[in-house]
Amino acid sequence: MTTPTTNELTNASMAFLAYTGQFLAVDPTTVFQTAASINKLLPNYPNLNKDWAIVWGPALYCTASTTTPNAQANLTFVAQSLSSPNSYIVATRGTVANNKWEWLTEDIAVSFEAWPTPAPQKPKPHVSSSTFTALSLVLNTVPPATTPGGYSPLPGAGQTLADYLASIAASGTVNISFTGHSLGGAIAPALALWFKQAQGTVQIPQNSVFYPMPAWDVKSNATISCVSLAGATPGDKVFSGYFQQQLGSDYDRIYNTNDTVPYGFAGLGQLPGLYLPTLPMTTAEKAALTGLETKVTLAQTSNGSPYCVLPNGNPFTCALNTTCKSFAAEALYQHIAAYEQQFGMPISQGV
Repeated sequence: MTTPTTNELTNASMAFLAYTGQFLAVDPTTVFQTAASINKLLPNYPNLNKDWAIVWGPALYCTASTTTPNAQANLTFVAQSLSSPNSYIVATRGTVANNKWEWLTEDIAVSFEAWPTPAPQKPKPHVSSSTFTALSLVLNTVPPATTPGGYSPLPGAGQTLADYLASIAASGTVNISFTGHSLGGAIAPALALWFKQAQGTVQIPQNSVFYPMPAWDVKSNATISCVSLAGATPGDKVFSGYFQQQLGSDYDRIYNTNDTVPYGFAGLGQLPGLYLPTLPMTTAEKAALTGLETKVTLAQTSNGSPYCVLPNGNPFTCALNTTCKSFAAEALYQHIAAYEQQFGMPISQGV
């Protein structure tokens, strides 16, 4: 990667903005508090140039599992450019750091699920259970229809993301970019593909996780693109090929070569040597990695097709941080601060 483009800078800022409010306690006002914080940050947020407004959401999914009860997880919103009103960005949040359920269910669940396509594909594309679960939650979570006292209603209240995008596509030509960082960097391309393949009069069939996709853009008015950052590999080799066929050059996969996350699940073997000779993995870290590699190998064997990175990789390399004294500390720095530094945001802003 050379100097980031304006489009990359804008999408990166939206991706990090989606982390806003991630540690707020969960109650009926949480998403409204988050919306207020996002709207307060927008005018002066780096790279956004006072040019964007939230027009749908945010929509927030909170877990109800015994593992992590009543905790925030996926958050998604749509922003519209004020200077170019036909341009929209769909931003979805990465992993909430203290949500154990999200780590286990949406990050390291490595078994495969068949990707629903409008027409039969042979062989079938498959995505990780992590991506499959996260995408279904994003597609089915809506901004609350009921507004607590003292708060303003959220735009698109009670409306799914698909229904909202259908409403803007019906009005004429629009450009819709999907973005996210980390877990969001895996969800964003899956979302972009989901909407791209459903343009025109096609119908994606009922699926055990996804609701039937509506004919959201019958006239194909929307140009779909995606800028993902720091995402893990969402699917297998067949999925990667199908994605390339559908999105082509309209996808920009940004990753830091010293970030551990983009090596999952197609490059796990490279991780032990990533920060050598100064920062080797601990025995416990190596054991955890070996366990994950074993699960990935079993999943790939059962699937018959290995994990494969998505096309259009756009790498940069952040130098190691000499203040980090462990593999884990360096990995955290390279996964968050390195991107904030690369895209001109204050370190740790929004995360």
